[in-house]
Amino acid sequence: MALDALEVRMARLEGAYEQINARLAGVERELAALRAEVSSELSGLRANLGARHRRMDTQFSWLLALILTAILIPLLRDLRF
Repeated sequence: MALDALEVRMARLEGAYEQINARLAGVERELAALRAEVSSELSGLRANLGARHRRMDTQFSWLLALILTAILIPLLRDLRF
């Protein structure tokens, strides 16, 4: 009698462990999918930021050239005799 009860308990534990194992496998799959999605989003974000940075560098160069031109033109005009 006690042996049958022990076997029933062991069978329940084995079933519970199998369920836990199946759930953990599902969580691992979802975590892997989430990592792939986050990695993809980060790659897109880096590309977008890189493009914006290059555009800002170009705009800054033009702005600096315009400011220097605005400063130098009156100075050069005054230097003429």
